Amino acid sequence: MQFPYVNRLRKSILIGLAWLCNRSCRATIPARFAVPSAETNAVRDYLKLHLVILLWGFTAVLGNLIDISPTQLVLIRSLLATLLLVALLRRRAMIPGRLAVALIANGMLLGLHWVLFFLAVKIASVSICMIGVATVSFWTALLEPMLNRKVRLQRVNVVLGLVVIAAVYLIYRSETEFHLGLIVAVLAAVLACLFSIFNGRLAGSTGETVIVMYEMAGAAILCVVGLAIAPLLGIELASDRMLPTPVEWIYLAILVLVCTIFAYWVYVELLRRMSVFTINFANNMEPIYGITFGAIFFGDLQHVGTAFYAGAVLIFAAVLVQPWLAKRFP
Repeated sequence: MQFPYVNRLRKSILIGLAWLCNRSCRATIPARFAVPSAETNAVRDYLKLHLVILLWGFTAVLGNLIDISPTQLVLIRSLLATLLLVALLRRRAMIPGRLAVALIANGMLLGLHWVLFFLAVKIASVSICMIGVATVSFWTALLEPMLNRKVRLQRVNVVLGLVVIAAVYLIYRSETEFHLGLIVAVLAAVLACLFSIFNGRLAGSTGETVIVMYEMAGAAILCVVGLAIAPLLGIELASDRMLPTPVEWIYLAILVLVCTIFAYWVYVELLRRMSVFTINFANNMEPIYGITFGAIFFGDLQHVGTAFYAGAVLIFAAVLVQPWLAKRFP
């Protein structure tokens, strides 16, 4: 005969005793009764981070599948995300004016980063774009100590950043037909670095979802202004077709809901506990994920040489050793 309430009480007592043992004598306890430790939470955060990076790597594929201009693509992406979050948050979206302006301004940086990112994808390839974006760790190692007094310059981070730059230069020398795309991608990396540094300051100022909403609004505002001013300057930012096809709307839904709202919500939440450099250096895995996706969906790797693979291996190795070197040489 089963006594569910007795079983629950017994389990609660066992969990309580296990917690006391863990606190007082750090004895080994069964895994099912263990209270999550700081190490467990850190591992969980790193898994969350790499899920976000995987999703960001996939955005290049989606951007290549949606055949409209980069500015229009970013406008639709950020505008839809903003409208969905406004509908979700309603009154909770109200924040002080100065904070709203700061978040919108940072969102404009993000919007410009996205435009350059998708432009690099379209004029070069997913793989070339991702290699340029990998330089974000180098820019972070240099710029974060300059812009944030709480962060000191670490030699090991600069050295690793230079390794990544060397890998990108190796690819740049060999893949001459993609020079412009690689330069645009590197500019996108600088903007991504600045966005992350400023976001590190803003994280915790309000809820993660509210932060994402205002930053998406900033990206949308930038694109609207850009599309309005461009014809006056003789610059063409819009494509002949203003709206996506029905199939492209499906890709956009994935881009907005999964790769934007969900991914940036988790990213802002992680900024509360992880340094900007750690996040941006781990983000060097984005090229590896993106290159893999590019090979699967578009056969990108059929058009690159040996130097591309050598550079990709260098970047991958630098990402793997960074956490160990950061602890060994703080």
